[in-house]
Amino acid sequence: MTLWGGRFSEGPDAAAWAFTTDDSDRRLLGDDVAGSVGHVSMLAEAGLLSADEAAQLLSGLETISEEWSSGEFVFVDGDEDVHSAVERRLGELVGDVAGKLHTGRSRNDQVCVDLRLYLRRA
Repeated sequence: MTLWGGRFSEGPDAAAWAFTTDDSDRRLLGDDVAGSVGHVSMLAEAGLLSADEAAQLLSGLETISEEWSSGEFVFVDGDEDVHSAVERRLGELVGDVAGKLHTGRSRNDQVCVDLRLYLRRA
């Protein structure tokens, strides 16, 4: 999943792509899912997600967590980072409702939560 675009007419240089898609953040996957579970709960409590939408998202996130714990989660070449891998997989599992997960949350918010959860476990 490419997170950028717009005015670019070509993709990045292979070396630049390899640098920006480093897999060292994969260790954050469980934390990314945990942060997303909390975010879904907040969105539902605020009335920004229906109960059905929240249930779908939570079910998909639980599946991803189980896949990660069992070693079955698969990263694909298009996954730019752990966050895009979770987004991609959630979309595969629950469809378009996955796009609602980022309501009211920036990528920087997501990174900060993931790192904080990771450091709490360290």
